[in-house]
Amino acid sequence: MAKKSFATLGILALLAAASAFGQTKLTADVPFEFSFASKVMPAGHYDITRTPAVLMVRGFTPGAGALSPTTNIGDGKDSGQGRLVFHKYGDKYFLAEAWSEHSSGWAVSVPMSKTEREIARANPDVARVTLPLRTGVVTLASLK
Repeated sequence: MAKKSFATLGILALLAAASAFGQTKLTADVPFEFSFASKVMPAGHYDITRTPAVLMVRGFTPGAGALSPTTNIGDGKDSGQGRLVFHKYGDKYFLAEAWSEHSSGWAVSVPMSKTEREIARANPDVARVTLPLRTGVVTLASLK
């Protein structure tokens, strides 16, 4: 039984390492409350990571984190500095896009939540708010 548990733990560690290798972590200080994946996120410091089909937003406030499916909207090669794009309706913000810096080369859109669709129907005047990001690449140390 112990051998099976150890093997399972080893496989999970390898999968976690493989998924983290080369991932780009975007870091943002969002100065306003916003909605992402049908969840209201407080203003604060956030780490944003992307897997091939999912955007993960994690805050440093307890419970401030969510996942959302994404759609590729470009390779990000011409994007320059990484950024988040929000749709703003009155005083409500909704995360709409995430762009990596040009060297990482990706850009994704986030589907509109039910709440955002309802607000957009009632108030078609939307402002696009762009927030620049800091970027760091996650790398794994070589074990020799």
